[in-house]
Amino acid sequence: MYRVAQSVVLLVGAYLLLSGRPLFGLFLLFSAFGYWFFDRYTNRVVKGSERKPREETSDFHNELFVADLHADICLWRRDHMKKNKRGHVDLPRLIEGNVSLQFVTVPTKLVLTRRLPRFFLTDLFFWSAMMSLQRVRTWFFVSARAELQLERVSSWIEKSRGSLKLIRNSNDIQSLSEEQSSSGQGIGIMLGLEGAHVLQGRFNVNWLVGQGVRGVGITHFNDTRFGDSTHGWRRAGLTSAGQDLVKDLDKNGIIIDLAHCSEQLISDVIDMYNEGDLTRPPIVSHTGVKGVHNHRRNISDEQAIAVAKAGGLIGITFFRPALPHNSVEAVGKVVLYLINILNEAGLEGVRHVAFGFDFDGAVRTVIDSSGWPQITEMLIELGISEEDIQFLMGENVRSFFAKHLHKATIT
Repeated sequence: MYRVAQSVVLLVGAYLLLSGRPLFGLFLLFSAFGYWFFDRYTNRVVKGSERKPREETSDFHNELFVADLHADICLWRRDHMKKNKRGHVDLPRLIEGNVSLQFVTVPTKLVLTRRLPRFFLTDLFFWSAMMSLQRVRTWFFVSARAELQLERVSSWIEKSRGSLKLIRNSNDIQSLSEEQSSSGQGIGIMLGLEGAHVLQGRFNVNWLVGQGVRGVGITHFNDTRFGDSTHGWRRAGLTSAGQDLVKDLDKNGIIIDLAHCSEQLISDVIDMYNEGDLTRPPIVSHTGVKGVHNHRRNISDEQAIAVAKAGGLIGITFFRPALPHNSVEAVGKVVLYLINILNEAGLEGVRHVAFGFDFDGAVRTVIDSSGWPQITEMLIELGISEEDIQFLMGENVRSFFAKHLHKATIT
């Protein structure tokens, strides 16, 4: 149906262009192909970053529990059951990369600059929804965008015929681990929400729980009524509504994700945890570290230490500007730096570090989801022990959620 509609838009655009109405014609032609070009151009692997792992590395990698804390897979209109020529993630590439647990995150709004007025024409997700010919409600309503992406995840899991399994609670993680140990099959899918601005009306925390969402980022690229983004206008902390929200999320077994949050908001959430207002430590699902590359997208050394002291996880991401440059070696530099500063703070640093690639987040990454063995090879070359590689590649994520999710699903 999408290809039929795209063809109609293309033909009408060509007709208008040839009949002397170039403005409208070019607009329709841009609508027909702009989304496809944007997806293909942005979501790709940096040329020259690939490296072929040794056979013994591949054998070791295939025994690991591999986890990724962040990917925007279902933002894009693709068939994720087949291996695509664009993008970073689909089922064949997850299998090829021996991925055990994949977070699928739902982003819904992106106004890139503080200088533009905040209405729908300045929201990139409006243009994405329109050009990909999604249902009209998704053009204007963030809640409709969230619903559509969650529907895509559900459809993907259903079509996989058991290859993908939605993880709702710690019992599901245990079952997944047992199945992978016995048969080497099964990929867990966990759901996250990137930006709490969706939460209003019937789209509340209870709705999130029912949908299976188990991680929520308070902000994304824009400030919300709950708190401010590191990219936002004010860069203040949690509001009173935000404090109520994180308590409600925590009570319902949903993990707070501090990626994209302002420095003050990060401090506010950690203070709430330390003061006993929260029972589950926060994570930073995808970030770099300012001590390696000083960019506002990254967290500071002090923030990394505070998250780790609370018992949380820090997911190292795989793209610029989070990295000083796009390479597997740059990722390794961040891994070693983060482990070292946590060790110097009296922590077991390797137990608080993970990976959150931001696959399909309109970014160019150093690998796609089939390239995980390259990361294992890099960690071996850095002299990290096999036991610590197991922690970094996914055991930290598995044990964290096995501990902090509810034992059984709350309905």
